[in-house]
Amino acid sequence: MHMQIFLALLYDVALIGVCGWAIVRGGRPERWGALLLLSASATSSAVRVLHLSTWAPGELVIISIDCAVIAGFYWLAITTIRFWPIWALGFAMANIFIGVAGSLLPALTLFAYTSGLGIYAYLALGSLALGTLRLPRDASPALRNGSRRLWLQQQNENQTRI
Repeated sequence: MHMQIFLALLYDVALIGVCGWAIVRGGRPERWGALLLLSASATSSAVRVLHLSTWAPGELVIISIDCAVIAGFYWLAITTIRFWPIWALGFAMANIFIGVAGSLLPALTLFAYTSGLGIYAYLALGSLALGTLRLPRDASPALRNGSRRLWLQQQNENQTRI
């Protein structure tokens, strides 16, 4: 039991550390990604504390939260110039596949199911951390904003000056 508490605390520290760093140092996409990961993690934890049955693989409430995360990362991936939301989207989709596989394979142990969820959660945090790290400190406002539309507008203005 002590190891499970340690691992949960380790994840919480990593979540707060990476998301806090992304909110402070990142641009608009990193802030949105951090808020998305924080809210999804808090919601999943609250639901799991209130209803112990949500630890079962394929639970509809948890899959719904994961689907909302997928929708959020999809929106970030198509509206920004950043590449990290595509990776985070893939890791969120893997969480869905683990949940569905866990419900279809009753012999799958709860440890394997929760370990798989944890691995992909850390990978999504890693993609956010790398995306924040790659953003230069002296980034232009258009780059910091990360909007695909604003970026294209700036590129067109630069081409007309030439």
